[in-house]
Amino acid sequence: MQIINNLRNLFFGGEEEKEERYALQQEIMREYDVRGIFGKNLFARDAYEIGRAFGTILERRGFRKACVGFDCRNSSQLLRDNLVQGLLDSGREVTSLGLCHTPLVYYSVYKLHLNAGVMITGSHNSPEYNGFKFMVDCAPFYAEDIRTLGKIIDARDYVDGSGREIVQNRVFSHYVADLLRDFAFSDELKIAWDVGNGATSRAVKTVITALPGKHHVLFEDINGDFPNRLPDPTVAKNVEYLAKFVPLNGFDIGFAFDSDGDRLGVVNSEGKLLFSDQVLEVLAVNFLRKNPGAQIIADVKSCNRLFDVIKKCGGVGLMERVGHSFIKARMKETGALLAGEISGHFFFRDRWFGFDDGVYAALRCLEILSHDRNAFSHLEYGFVTPEIRIVCDEDKKNKIIESIRTKLKREEVDFNSIDGVRVSTDDGWWLLRASNTQNAISVRMEAYSAESMAALKKRLSFYLSQHIKNIDSILGEQ
Repeated sequence: MQIINNLRNLFFGGEEEKEERYALQQEIMREYDVRGIFGKNLFARDAYEIGRAFGTILERRGFRKACVGFDCRNSSQLLRDNLVQGLLDSGREVTSLGLCHTPLVYYSVYKLHLNAGVMITGSHNSPEYNGFKFMVDCAPFYAEDIRTLGKIIDARDYVDGSGREIVQNRVFSHYVADLLRDFAFSDELKIAWDVGNGATSRAVKTVITALPGKHHVLFEDINGDFPNRLPDPTVAKNVEYLAKFVPLNGFDIGFAFDSDGDRLGVVNSEGKLLFSDQVLEVLAVNFLRKNPGAQIIADVKSCNRLFDVIKKCGGVGLMERVGHSFIKARMKETGALLAGEISGHFFFRDRWFGFDDGVYAALRCLEILSHDRNAFSHLEYGFVTPEIRIVCDEDKKNKIIESIRTKLKREEVDFNSIDGVRVSTDDGWWLLRASNTQNAISVRMEAYSAESMAALKKRLSFYLSQHIKNIDSILGEQ
């Protein structure tokens, strides 16, 4: 306790100075988590205040027990210590999971019958980022919940208490056992696992000891500087080594994870990084054979082809706005058992708990591959771009989207406004939205021919040119 108090004094200063100087920077309060750059707009003090506010919300909802985990980023341990102190000072009972991947936090809430969970992680972002993901009562904590958290902090409207901390070491073995339950795999498969120096390393290395076949783990040493690649496994540049390794060594598939293990990137035997809606297509076709007529949720960035395949297989495709919290909420609302996002989040509510877990998603892929060695090969989408992320100031990205939305309305152009603007034309469709996790605008396009793609890019460039410099060259690179 004295160590914690010393840390608080070091970072917070005296009480009078603390109250005069402290202010939470609102830009880190995002739609479905809290995230910023450590030392720039996210500080140790913020973690303590967030702990106090989250503990206060739990108290007012009649909840006492929460678990906390943290990833391997260099700032994660310090943020974790301050967050836990804030929870304790709000009278919560905190189960400490230590350094782990995000799915273990979600799993612990279910398995240990806890009221809430918090994960300290920067997810797929570069090393300087960090933040907090929340879960309450086995449901996502997002949107208005995050705004309430900020309001409580601004008002210092905290409950006081004296909680206790419990160290939990046994839940991991239960997690691994549940992961592997009810699976059957081919003993002829060769699989490469790109951990990317992230917190998923322990889970991957433990799981593969119980799997048949040949396995090779890349970048298994946990390192918060991420020296071998950046954490996002859905960006081709980040998994170039894996993409070369798989075909060169005759492997059947390669899996890549972000820093906290809730995202999955899939490289097929040809060395191609698949778009996540391609992966979801394979999962959906297999799933609908066993669950005819089922609903499957995909985010607004997904291709028309995915929804066409789901319909062809007798399923119902539902489009949802981007974000794991929104997807989970829609799954609960509709009863859907399978969902996915272009960002590499996959959600299973049959045989699993419904939360996004990269390792579990990889096992579902292996299960399919065991019966069809070509399941992830020759998946061509035709003329489609990856997700294009255009760097943009945090305070401008939403204004740009709103400006273009207004212009489209003025021109009487029909568009889907579930998340940003998705415009369908005779050439295909284009999407423009503000990222919830980065200082960026997100773009994706799908066309019916090379000429149609050129037309889509020209039209999108027309709308973006007054806001983004060199937009023609940015779109032309894709």
